[in-house]
Amino acid sequence: MEDFRVCLSCDYKKGFHVFFRRSKGKGRVKICLICPNCGQSYDLGWITSSIKSFKPDQGLVF
Repeated sequence: MEDFRVCLSCDYKKGFHVFFRRSKGKGRVKICLICPNCGQSYDLGWITSSIKSFKPDQGLVF
């Protein structure tokens, strides 16, 4: 198995957080990664097929 969980910029080894960015294309949102240690972002080309609103409803707190 091949993993992408080590930051190429700072060598942080415990994975990434995700963030969302509006994409060109109606209703689409890019899902990107950001290193929680140094803030380096990565775009792997993940795009949602559709999303109704870019304003999320708050859910449960865990």
